[in-house]
Amino acid sequence: GNVMLDEIKIKLMTKVAIYEKNEADRDLRLSHYYKEDYIKFGCLKTMITSTVAYWLVLGVYIMLRYEKILEDLNDADYYKLMVKILLGWGLTLAVFFVYSFIVYAIKYQIARKGIVAYNKNLKKLLKLYDIREKEAKKVSHRKKTIDSVDGEFDDLSSEDNTGRTE
Repeated sequence: GNVMLDEIKIKLMTKVAIYEKNEADRDLRLSHYYKEDYIKFGCLKTMITSTVAYWLVLGVYIMLRYEKILEDLNDADYYKLMVKILLGWGLTLAVFFVYSFIVYAIKYQIARKGIVAYNKNLKKLLKLYDIREKEAKKVSHRKKTIDSVDGEFDDLSSEDNTGRTE
């Protein structure tokens, strides 16, 4: 019984330790959020970074084609140009929003499963420790009982409490 319990306990402790070492920080940080809030926050971060990236790429494009753009500046239809740029930005945001929504939803689900498994393993470990503690108390109680009985015999042999006189 005890060897089996010890084996189970070691396996659980190993699982718990591996989880705590590799994923606990990330998952527990994530567990402070409701799913919707976590996804919204992730999407917001993605929208900000994709906006910055879009305008940087556009800036680099303009710098690389600077001479051509200057030549076409007089003949350009500014309204069409702005619509193209803004539509490109909107499309970029839409693509990255959908992508980030899916990614953050999946990350949340994976982390949630990890936390649930971690909690189950901790509960199992606590039960095993409780079982072990109860067994130890039983053994300890039996030992005290046997010791106290021995002590009474020792007392009887050293003193004569019968009231007899020789």
